Amino acid sequence: MSRVTIFGAGYVGVPTGAHFSRTHKVTIYDPDTEKINTIRKVIENQSDELHIHEKDLIELLRENHENIFLTDNIEEALKNPEFIFIAVGTPPNEKGRANLKYIYSAAEQIAANLSNDCIILNKSTVPPGTAYLVEDIIAKGLKNKVNFAVGSCPEFLAEGTAVEDLRTPDRIVYGCDDREALDKITHFFTFLQSSDSLCPMTTLSSELTKYAANAMLATKVSFMNSLAILCDTIGANVREVQEGIGKDQRIGSKFLNASMGYGGSCFPKDTQAIAEYAILQDSPLSIIESTIKINDATTEYFYNKIVEDFKDNLSGINFVIWGIGFKARTDDLRESKPVEIAKKLMDNGAHVHIYDTVPGALVNFERENSKYSGSFTLHHDQYEMFSNEIDGLIIGNEHEKFRNPDIDKLTTMKHKYIYDGKNILNNYLIRYLTKLQFQYKSVGKDSVVNGRDRTKLVSFLQDKYMD
Repeated sequence: MSRVTIFGAGYVGVPTGAHFSRTHKVTIYDPDTEKINTIRKVIENQSDELHIHEKDLIELLRENHENIFLTDNIEEALKNPEFIFIAVGTPPNEKGRANLKYIYSAAEQIAANLSNDCIILNKSTVPPGTAYLVEDIIAKGLKNKVNFAVGSCPEFLAEGTAVEDLRTPDRIVYGCDDREALDKITHFFTFLQSSDSLCPMTTLSSELTKYAANAMLATKVSFMNSLAILCDTIGANVREVQEGIGKDQRIGSKFLNASMGYGGSCFPKDTQAIAEYAILQDSPLSIIESTIKINDATTEYFYNKIVEDFKDNLSGINFVIWGIGFKARTDDLRESKPVEIAKKLMDNGAHVHIYDTVPGALVNFERENSKYSGSFTLHHDQYEMFSNEIDGLIIGNEHEKFRNPDIDKLTTMKHKYIYDGKNILNNYLIRYLTKLQFQYKSVGKDSVVNGRDRTKLVSFLQDKYMD
């Protein structure tokens, strides 16, 4: 059982600390006293509300409470740890580069307070070379004569399933150029995972692997979104194309869901960061640059589908948005596409009625969008807002509650427009809604309603492909 300190009590730090506490002694440190007290109240059964929303996280914290120590005091946090995992934020700056000020601050605090030999690992997503930067900062500021090594151990967690992702990972990537330290990290993880899931490597390779993985997944999403627009143009169905290529084992079925664009705390930030990093290294990644442009263009494409139904005049128009989190089962609104759509609508005079299955998502939306006060209404019931004043329903994320709506409740709408931003309604339901005079729009599935113009396509081929 090792002694571990986690720097940062956020979306990565808390689930990681809870997971490590299964077999190790864990200290979770954050200078934000409110966050630490929130976790403490949950562990002590005084509250059931954390500052982050993660399935099974509260139960895991309580189950292993004897192995968890919480503190906002840096000296307490660094009492004799064998491993330190830095899990602080790296938000993008105005140029799209990862801002390392919190990493820098953590390194300075470690240097000033470390009093024993230790291995320090960046768990935050950072540009390659950051571990060397941390090593230099600590070496220059070290107050006590101790030995230490710095490496990388990037997280690969999906919000909403972080606890399960930690318990059953595809792989654990970690890197350190100090061979002895690398062996100790391997030993640390063997108490938690099977050895065949471990991926030891050099420091730089580990740092780059995180960006490479997210960039690859984002590229798959943008590739499908490009095809979705082509599908709408010619009358194909992107869901059918997705199924056809997803069963090819060389491609796989994951991250092929076309939608109004990817969002969240990882893909937008990480694709921008690695693209900017590559430019600064004079090795531009044109594929990633295109991925970013496609993502932005797809959101605009979906938004334009909405406004064209109202002749670009949204004054006095009322929309319902189901799902404001960037994906289902999270309260995280960072780079959320439904939030982006909501803001565009409100900027142009519309009023939006918002429902999400996660109450915290509504709380966060209200807190982060106070300037729009009066232009939105939050709801804790999925259907209470429907009346003859509602002009359109926008499906913002993929929660199953939105897949099979109560159609009787929807029929009260003034204009029966449904905008499926996640393509989650099945073809049978879409055709049934169409018979009831609903108008359905999506990203790549419009042919379910509109069919296809066979004559136009034949004429196109005769004109362009007969030379």
